[in-house]
Amino acid sequence: MSVKGQLSASRDFLMVGMRAAERGSTRNDAAGKVVRACLDLVETLVRQSENVTASQVETTLAVLEKAVAEVDDETAATTAVVASIRNAIVKLQLLRMEISAR
Repeated sequence: MSVKGQLSASRDFLMVGMRAAERGSTRNDAAGKVVRACLDLVETLVRQSENVTASQVETTLAVLEKAVAEVDDETAATTAVVASIRNAIVKLQLLRMEISAR
């Protein structure tokens, strides 16, 4: 998968997390803000996908991992949000390995 494709997949996972955080009775504004910040970071990488470095991906990974720790309160309201961030992390880890192998 291309760099832009992997970044777009990460973005898509985070968008799912945004929708989960904003959903009906389980609305979680704090989680929504955290996921929005993560989404902004990934969108920045998508815009510059042709020049993304392993260091930039590593920094973004660190932020997403911190976001999981911040959001994960082990309630039903955050389960989908945490899962979406973790899925985005997996895609970014694969991208980091691909970029490092070049």
